[in-house]
Amino acid sequence: MSMRVTDTSASLRSLANLQSTGSRLADLQAQMSSGNQITKPSDNPSGTVRALELRGDLKRNTQYNAAATDAIGWLSAADAAYSQVVNLTQNARTLVVKGLNNGASTGTSAGALADQIDAIRTSLISIANTAYNGRPVFGGTTTGAIAYDPAGNYVGDNGTVSRTVGDQNTVQINQNGPSIFGPPGNDLFARLATISTTLRTNPSALGPQLSALDTALSSISDAQAVEGATYQRVQIAQSTQQSTSTALQTQLSGIQDIDLADMAIKVSTANVTYQAALQTTASIRQMSLLNFLR
Repeated sequence: MSMRVTDTSASLRSLANLQSTGSRLADLQAQMSSGNQITKPSDNPSGTVRALELRGDLKRNTQYNAAATDAIGWLSAADAAYSQVVNLTQNARTLVVKGLNNGASTGTSAGALADQIDAIRTSLISIANTAYNGRPVFGGTTTGAIAYDPAGNYVGDNGTVSRTVGDQNTVQINQNGPSIFGPPGNDLFARLATISTTLRTNPSALGPQLSALDTALSSISDAQAVEGATYQRVQIAQSTQQSTSTALQTQLSGIQDIDLADMAIKVSTANVTYQAALQTTASIRQMSLLNFLR
């Protein structure tokens, strides 16, 4: 049994081949212009799923990194405040020692020391209100702008400020005022007010206040050490996230990015094939009965 090949069937096959090569060329050109191997899910179904997973991981990683950056900013502001508080408290201690010396026990000298203590107290209250992004770093989760009012009263709360800096890695980045400066009524500010009054009335009774300042300095130093450990933990998490981001980007690139040189060859080859199909189709479509009678 013989098969008859008609002009119509040859023309249809030629048109089908032309459409196929044209579609192939268009797909390759789209990939080359976008730089992606996958321009639609059908290009690589499994690769599309994996690419979506990797993009999700990258988005989460970006959020972790942003949280770590915010935590570093908060902790840096707190660390600067701690250092200033330690220096001022040490200055206050020095003044108390002077007040205990016989040479500084006259009314004029003691009064001058008391004035300096008052100035230190005012500065410490200002530092205790150190803010980051409009929030007092020692005020807990208060919505107010300050942690301590001008009189030295704590107006914050005991809330915890935390940041998630990695998978199952959440850190507390704040310490509330009372845990640093002491409980209300017996905090550093109340202590300095007492020292100022004692200097003006009975400097020889400053001995217990000296011990109290030593205790306050120890507490502040301990709080700064905790802050430093948290800072280091966040830095490690941030470094880990940066490494993870690089690895994820590499994996995603391997799935979706094209090899430019290889793609240029494929596009060139597909274009040659398309041009050949175009010429073949044009030649067949021009044939008529006269071509066979010649």
